[in-house]
Amino acid sequence: LLAASCAWTIMGIVFNAPDVYYIPSGDSMMMGYFLILSVSMFAFVPLVAFRSLAAELDEGTYEMLAITRLSAWRIVSGKLNSAVLQMMIYFSAIVPCLAFCYLLRGIGLLTIALAVAVVFTTAMVLTSLALVLSTLAKGRTLQTFLLVGLVAFIVIVEFMCCGFVFSLVISEQWSGTWFGFLSSFLLAFSFVVLFTAAAAARIAPVTENRSTRLRAILFVQQIIWVTTMAYAAWETGDFEWINYGLLYLGIFWIVVGVFMVGESSELSPRVRRELPATYATRMLLTWWMPGSGTGFMFVVSTAIGGLIVLAGTSLFGDQVGISNRGVATPPPVFATMMIGYVVGYLGVIRLLTMPFVKRFGPSFVAPLIAAVLTCFSGVIIPAVIDVAIQGRVSINYSALHVSNCFWTWTESFTSRGMRGEISALILVIGLAVLSVNLILLFREFRYRRIAVPLRVKQDVAEQTS
Repeated sequence: LLAASCAWTIMGIVFNAPDVYYIPSGDSMMMGYFLILSVSMFAFVPLVAFRSLAAELDEGTYEMLAITRLSAWRIVSGKLNSAVLQMMIYFSAIVPCLAFCYLLRGIGLLTIALAVAVVFTTAMVLTSLALVLSTLAKGRTLQTFLLVGLVAFIVIVEFMCCGFVFSLVISEQWSGTWFGFLSSFLLAFSFVVLFTAAAAARIAPVTENRSTRLRAILFVQQIIWVTTMAYAAWETGDFEWINYGLLYLGIFWIVVGVFMVGESSELSPRVRRELPATYATRMLLTWWMPGSGTGFMFVVSTAIGGLIVLAGTSLFGDQVGISNRGVATPPPVFATMMIGYVVGYLGVIRLLTMPFVKRFGPSFVAPLIAAVLTCFSGVIIPAVIDVAIQGRVSINYSALHVSNCFWTWTESFTSRGMRGEISALILVIGLAVLSVNLILLFREFRYRRIAVPLRVKQDVAEQTS
């Protein structure tokens, strides 16, 4: 890093001489330093974190940590802290160069700080994601496959991040409010917390409650997202932000639900001691407990609540001076469609996954395969029907293509928009699939809270004393 920084400094001064003495050139120098820093932060730090935790699981040294009083969260957070320390070392090497850019003029301190914040936040997200991926691999083959996938994803993120910083940040073409920047960084760091908690849950003993913390983080993420999108619509006066927020919120919960429906339905005695005891708490908090059925209902109920709240903000447009005349698909219609897709797609995925989970045990592989098959079927079945009826695939969207979510979403953002009856049809189909899943959820209600054994109380008292 030091050698690359020195080389770029010499090259920049030589090629810009003698104009460097008279013309502001800090912005062009900043591009090179940012590229050097981002490559170091994105490439080395996440890969080192991936191998560090994967080596603990491969070489059996994790068992030595597991028998200590260190919790899974502290083990994973320790790996993350080591990665942050490595980032600080890289920052210490590049900070003098950033100060040199400021002295060359052409770039402000706020722009430099924003560029550094972008690279640090992105590196934190990539590192926490690498920790999660390292816990998924149980063998060398899968580890290699995940590592290659991580490298490919890092390359994509590198190009996207550099394009964003070069075209908007360093050139000072960006605009926004402090709340917008704060909410964006807050949302990014919420994914850091989510991935770290997910990695800790992956290596935690099966007797522990590995789901409630993750669901609390997901709930907070939804609050941040809904607040951010509502603020963006209010600040810009464009309700298209609401529709984009509804779209990505629905996709987010579908992806999250795919992993939740693969959870085990069996609860350990330790988890059953933490179950809600009263009728009111069982009614409100049962879905926060581990289990595929509870996870499915948590995703469905939380997603419906978030979509309704976000779409409801559009109803106050006249009061705050925002008009939705330029939006082809009204947000309530879009929210109705997204609710139908969330409950419908997740319901089908859960029904397809249940036999495999019952036969082979909990796994995230079966839900992923079911999700791919469901999306593929939703696209190909209407096309087959079109060919059978018309002899070719129709180029016009109709009610026959409601299972093709990708075409439906594209149609919603065109000038024609999505008709309310189509959204209602999608909702009815989704509710029909949900009703089938509700019949299979009675087993989730049979679990009751059990008393804490006297021996466990004595052990806890000894540890706290």
